[in-house]
Amino acid sequence: MGTDRDQPRVLSGRRARQLRDALLLAASLGVVGGALLLRRSRASSASPAPAHASASAEPSPLPRGGEPERAALDQHEAQAGCGFADQGFGVYERWRPLPLGRLLVPPAHAIRSDGGYDLLIHFHGAEPVRKVLAPRGMDLVIAGVDVGTRSSEYARALEGGSWDVLLQAIDREVESASGSAGARMRRLVLSSWSAGSGAIGRIIERGSSHVDALILLDSLYGSYMPGQTSLAQGQLAPYVALANAAARGAPVFYLTHTDIPTSGYASTKEAATFLLRELGATPIAVTSSGDEAPSAAPGAPGDGAAEAGDALRLTRMYDGGSLYVRGYAGAGPGEHCAQLRLLPAILAEHVLPALRR
Repeated sequence: MGTDRDQPRVLSGRRARQLRDALLLAASLGVVGGALLLRRSRASSASPAPAHASASAEPSPLPRGGEPERAALDQHEAQAGCGFADQGFGVYERWRPLPLGRLLVPPAHAIRSDGGYDLLIHFHGAEPVRKVLAPRGMDLVIAGVDVGTRSSEYARALEGGSWDVLLQAIDREVESASGSAGARMRRLVLSSWSAGSGAIGRIIERGSSHVDALILLDSLYGSYMPGQTSLAQGQLAPYVALANAAARGAPVFYLTHTDIPTSGYASTKEAATFLLRELGATPIAVTSSGDEAPSAAPGAPGDGAAEAGDALRLTRMYDGGSLYVRGYAGAGPGEHCAQLRLLPAILAEHVLPALRR
């Protein structure tokens, strides 16, 4: 009897030990599982984003038509410094802020008695342009506009009424700086370097202003037709029209290019070749190994061409009426930046004489 009464107590104690052991095992497994989950969570948060997430950082597709979306070559272009020597502001006092860009106003004697003045608006690279032009005192009002390193950024900057607002602001600043009541633009010169042609395209496509001279410094690009790797007839129509007019002696059109290749859209060399082909014109090959940059005006300070060396080695050229096309060797940032050094001589030898006839 006593044995039968003691049995339940033995079984009860065994069950208690089993229950306790099970609870301890469950707790251990919980700790281990939690640690594994925490480690997995940390690893996943530190891992790279999936491919579809990084794809959004890729450049947007090329727009249809004329002006491609063009990224900067390197930080030289992004900074638009290009290592040019700084000789100060010359006869200009300082940069004056504009709603879009900034302005250099020459001394009052450069403004006509009726308030008329000659204006150069340059897109992309305001500081290099200031460095190469300001010491020369060309009696030009100079506006420099920098809004990014893509042609689309320049095109967007000229949307709506921005162009008219810019011209009106320049009139006001010239009047304020010179004391010439009723200051107004008399002649307009447009120039661009690199991606700045996005603004030029927007201006001439809309016929926003009469342009007295156009200078494109390694700056005319084009979009390929779908499925092709060449420009088709009818593209770059506004530029072809201006080149046709210049070839007949109308406003000056000066175009330069390098050998810098591009991917997915037409390079400046391809665009220049296309433009000449549309005109039925053939450039002359230049085989001289020397620097063939245009010479500076007599008595003017050097334009830095000698400093550029092979960066300004001419390889081909075309002159017809007031149309000038110049091709230069080289396919790197140095050759690209060197195109800005050509601006003083282009103005002195071709543009200003035409404006002031």
